[in-house]
Amino acid sequence: MLSALRKHPCIVQLYGHQLSSSWVSSSAGTGDSQVLQFIIAMEYVKGGCLEALLEKIAKEGKKCTPGKLAIFIARDVACALVELHSKNIIHRDIKSRNVLIDLEVKRSDESPLVKLCDFDRAVPLDSSGHTCCLAHHGVPPANICVGTPRWMAPEMMRAMHRPHRYGLEVDIWSFGCLILELLTLQVPFMGLSDVEVHNSLQMGLRPQLIPELDDFLSESKDKVLDGAEGIFPEEDSQILRLLVELFYLCTESNPSRRPTAKQAYEMLSAV
Repeated sequence: MLSALRKHPCIVQLYGHQLSSSWVSSSAGTGDSQVLQFIIAMEYVKGGCLEALLEKIAKEGKKCTPGKLAIFIARDVACALVELHSKNIIHRDIKSRNVLIDLEVKRSDESPLVKLCDFDRAVPLDSSGHTCCLAHHGVPPANICVGTPRWMAPEMMRAMHRPHRYGLEVDIWSFGCLILELLTLQVPFMGLSDVEVHNSLQMGLRPQLIPELDDFLSESKDKVLDGAEGIFPEEDSQILRLLVELFYLCTESNPSRRPTAKQAYEMLSAV
């Protein structure tokens, strides 16, 4: 699949791969055995994963990712999803740990290098006819529960005990959870146990934002939030309001009501 997605600016690059074998003598004296080695050469992003960056921002005492940086990150992840979904590929594990970022490398618009990575759970909606020409043996199809529960869409959670077909929309829910990480510097369903997370998703409930961010949608657009002064910079209010709105759109319990990756990307590119 990385071969099918090669050279996209927001997806980690695959440089090549090599399969080799060697014969190793058994310590038990039962003869030699053949050992296969598979090497994948991939792009190195010096800055590491977004999860580590968000932890660093939180340790600095901030309550939210700086607005301009948050928009750049969300926009580029959405751009990567546009490419995946145009090829009918579901990533199935969108979260901050699977986004690489290097703040020291700047693109032409002064945005940092942002790359979606970790495609070991990704799968085409229709493997048999997919252009990546891979046989996906051992990769669960798009009716089996796969991913990380706190970022997992409700319809995927329903596939935990019996097959339940889902589509590209599961990535949009997880993308909404990534936006929550940018907005709160916390994981989705913070403070809930795994059982409580499971029960919430079974009921189609989204993770909760902090109250100050929820207020952004209820306040007039030209008014600074009284309760948010000193918590969120005033110059970020427009960006934060957009991200909060997009979070709610992406985490609709009904998959058909969620925006497409392209619609999310267009919203983020308009800022």
